[in-house]
Amino acid sequence: METILVVDDKQDTCENIAELFSNHGYKTLKAFTGQQALQLIAEKNPNAVILDMRLPDMSGINVLEQIQSAIDTGLAVIIITAFGDVALAVKAMKKGAYDFLEKPFNNDVLLLTVQRGLQNQKIKQELNHLRRELGADPEGEQIFGKSEASHRLLKQIEAVAQTDITVMIQGETGSGKEVVARYLHKRSKRNNRQFIPIDCGAIPETLIESEFFGFEKGSFTGAYEKKVGKFQLADGGTLYLDEIGNLPLEQQRRFLRAVENKAFHPIGSKKETQVDIRLIVATNSKLEKLVDEGKFRSDLYFRLSEYIINVPPLRERVDDIPHLAGRFLHEANLEFDRKISGFREDAIIKLINYDYPGNVRQLRNIVRKAALMATNLICPDHIHFHNENAPFSDREKTWGFYYSDLSNYGSYKEAFDELTKNLEMELIKNALLTARGNVSKAAQIYGIDRRNFYHKMAKYNLKP
Repeated sequence: METILVVDDKQDTCENIAELFSNHGYKTLKAFTGQQALQLIAEKNPNAVILDMRLPDMSGINVLEQIQSAIDTGLAVIIITAFGDVALAVKAMKKGAYDFLEKPFNNDVLLLTVQRGLQNQKIKQELNHLRRELGADPEGEQIFGKSEASHRLLKQIEAVAQTDITVMIQGETGSGKEVVARYLHKRSKRNNRQFIPIDCGAIPETLIESEFFGFEKGSFTGAYEKKVGKFQLADGGTLYLDEIGNLPLEQQRRFLRAVENKAFHPIGSKKETQVDIRLIVATNSKLEKLVDEGKFRSDLYFRLSEYIINVPPLRERVDDIPHLAGRFLHEANLEFDRKISGFREDAIIKLINYDYPGNVRQLRNIVRKAALMATNLICPDHIHFHNENAPFSDREKTWGFYYSDLSNYGSYKEAFDELTKNLEMELIKNALLTARGNVSKAAQIYGIDRRNFYHKMAKYNLKP
């Protein structure tokens, strides 16, 4: 049964709308203030919110902004507004509301609008599920893949998932640090509560404190309404801080105090707020270096690095590329309403043989663009890399191996023989990957006799 939250300060209006949806088979919740609404959303996880624009403690816009910052599952928000507030309703649409209705509204129209919003929510949920978790099975292979590097990563995650220990995730940009953090939350005992992400590099320095801890109405010029901070929104759940190395030094002291005590004072409040959160942080830089340079507090670093997980770059998980590409294609088919059936074998080989400086995020973008260009199967011509037209000398890696300086060899022939050997080995490995270990199919890819293919496998000590 789907749950509808009705938010309106006029009790009669709130009761009437709730009764309307109850009579049509929905479970309903009621809130008369913005703060009550946010609390119910955090605790009850409704499927849709019918939100009045004018509330006694904060505006509907402010409630919507806090919903959007805390909820990532496509919650359908339908705005109801009085005559003359249409401009505000349009602003709400731009901030993520599904639709708006002007009072007085027809009940049938309201029912239909919410039903459409719920349908839209389901699509968003499936897309987010594919994007962020790439599917899910108990072992996590559908999320990360089946390579040895991914299996090692999964073992690290499982070792710490059920604890409340602070985890630091290290990895290159685009390697999937947030995917790891979300999977940690999903496997934790807090998985029925909020996962609140913050990008420390995207918040202006002057707003960091209010973003983390919130503020009271009237606490400073421009504080027209109370704001709930991310620490409080994450109460009972997980707070994820991406690019923690970007946190300014002068803000790190108060952040450390809040983490240590699990308590803080919102700006302008004399009352301390207690929270129960699990903290996960991520960085694409070595924080030890920032500590040595005096740009990051050593006490904060040691507090955050209780357990470190290193996410390998995609170039170290080549075996996962066909699996991830298939997942991204599934996502693109759903989002773009396409019916691309898969990849041609030589397209998979092309994907495998690229270096991916942008890691998993880059692979996803490449597959999405290819899905828009293809009509049935994705072919090599549909796959484009950012540097494929660069001069030969500018390419760091091609066909799965690094080109060596000719000066390392006594002659051109020695260098040529070495590069040829590397190329053949990579081609055999890629054929085995594409054929999923089936030697007969792998041999057919290049038109090689099966016995000859076995001979080449033995030559390079390769196994199916």
